[in-house]
Amino acid sequence: MKCWAPIGGGDALAIAERAKHLEDRGYAGVIGNQVYGPPWASLAVAAAATSSLQLETGIAMAFVRSPFETACAAIELDRISNGRFTLGLGTAPQTWTEDFFGQDFLPPISRIREVIEILRLVFDSAAQNADSIPDYHGEHYQLSFAGLHPNFGSQVRQVPIWVASLRERLCELAGECADGFIGHSIWSRWWLLERALPALHRGAATAGRDPEDINVQLWLTASIDSDPTVAARRARGNVAFYASIPSYRSYFDAHGFGELFDTLVAARRSLPLDQCVDLVPLDAAQTFAICGTPDDVGQEIENIASHAASICVKPPMWGIDPEDANHQSRQIDHLLLG
Repeated sequence: MKCWAPIGGGDALAIAERAKHLEDRGYAGVIGNQVYGPPWASLAVAAAATSSLQLETGIAMAFVRSPFETACAAIELDRISNGRFTLGLGTAPQTWTEDFFGQDFLPPISRIREVIEILRLVFDSAAQNADSIPDYHGEHYQLSFAGLHPNFGSQVRQVPIWVASLRERLCELAGECADGFIGHSIWSRWWLLERALPALHRGAATAGRDPEDINVQLWLTASIDSDPTVAARRARGNVAFYASIPSYRSYFDAHGFGELFDTLVAARRSLPLDQCVDLVPLDAAQTFAICGTPDDVGQEIENIASHAASICVKPPMWGIDPEDANHQSRQIDHLLLG
């Protein structure tokens, strides 16, 4: 079982030490995310401190910068790491893209398809050391590279692109045109088996691809305690956080939690997250996170991991005391690698 872990934050020394520790522990790779900063910097530090650890953005938000800038950053980070980088790409929530970054979001499926096409266009030209990059004319992006003299250097490759998905249409898109597929950390096992993987296979069939050629990485949230009720209570903050994102309603409704979603959206308009946690029933927490004793959580991780090439298991991130989160991380590490 190939296990990945979040790289986390801190100064350069802390990031480097964590990356080296994860490599020595036997983790396959580390993941750097994007919200409060671009996803490249911490991974560059991790690359300098390690020799075999794989690196992945989890995720680079697709619409908050130009596709050309994303391509150039990916090529640079792949060079810094000597070919260990994977571009994890996602739409991110509509409200984040539009409200935080002031960029267009709709329509996300055709838009991210064009982003992937532009990335591959740049990667191809760089890998071939071409004298120019062809212009791109799409519905959402009109790019001219006239006057640009490509200077990417030697040993450039097609950087793998993994698409992060929550709902079925993005799963299909990953099957159509991505090198890999990243599952959301609040996926249920039912959603994985009944909705997400079938959608991935449909997308692959549409494009005439073998779904076995698509790298599947699953992100899981785990809450561990000798008392399963305590474990479930700890995971309620994740539900409270994600259920406040308007575009996620259909996902929660498919699991029978549409009314809970509406309640949490309304509550978050006036209350901070930690005051909304008690509105989340335990069955919702147990649906969207793996909760239970160490043995139960370990068995469920093993069951789910059988459907993936790699996994990243994290503790609940929201409404949890930092010391408790660190303790959970240590328990997860012990479950995964002993």
